[in-house]
Amino acid sequence: MDIRIYNKVRIHAKQFLCLGMLVFLTASCEKDIDVDYRQVNPLYVAEATVTPSGTNVWLRTTQAVTDNSRDGHGVSGATITLSEVMPNGNLDQLATLQHKRDGHYTANIKGVPGTTYFIDINLDGTHYTSSSTMQEAPVINSFRFVWQKVVSERMLFAELKVQDAPNKASFYFMHIYRNNVGYRWAVMSDENNPNGELQQLFQCTTERDMNDNEEDALKDGDLIHLEVRAIDRLSYNYLYSMQVMSNSGTNPIANFTNGCLGYFSAYSDVMLNKVFYRAEVEEDK
Repeated sequence: MDIRIYNKVRIHAKQFLCLGMLVFLTASCEKDIDVDYRQVNPLYVAEATVTPSGTNVWLRTTQAVTDNSRDGHGVSGATITLSEVMPNGNLDQLATLQHKRDGHYTANIKGVPGTTYFIDINLDGTHYTSSSTMQEAPVINSFRFVWQKVVSERMLFAELKVQDAPNKASFYFMHIYRNNVGYRWAVMSDENNPNGELQQLFQCTTERDMNDNEEDALKDGDLIHLEVRAIDRLSYNYLYSMQVMSNSGTNPIANFTNGCLGYFSAYSDVMLNKVFYRAEVEEDK
């Protein structure tokens, strides 16, 4: 299952604005208007993970607003090495990743909780680096769908409860898939209830939209897949900044050096599957 999170990049915001203006103007008159798109050099985007099942890196470039292609942005020719950070700060190289296809690199290095990993992506002599510490697997206490009254609307929420890892600052990434397509995601920390039970509510839809059979509303028989990752602080900082970027008006916090977008995360995860049925939704007490 594809669990990649693609990065939102604001470097083309002016181009989208120009495109919107063009649509408006051409709808109002028939005069030809030339739009001067500002060309921006593509940037590298990496998503790198170390998990108990192996190591993967997806390396691509950003694409211009005028580029409508869906394929061909994978980057080959990179030399990618994975190392373990030793207690004295030195690096013990574990593997050089192999390029499979379309910018996907792999190595058969399985992550070990408590280990800090260092990744180096070498492209034409420029090194893009990051590090991440692998966490113990998270514990799901419960996952259910509930109705809640919000002002005058009945809202459907997915409620997740996770048992926090004891005696340390902990961070989590949660992703719900609907019929194998990403549906809702969030990150949380244990700041407000360390060592206790943590709750995350995902707003799904309104009862009215379900009655109207809206496209985004859950339907009987939908296959629900939940993934919960225990991540480190650096991964959390990146994903949290990505979560709030639409309100903050900024790009996510840099996770790689030298201007490479994306992030590196060594994590453990747990998964849960269920089938959605409206009749099984509970009323929130």
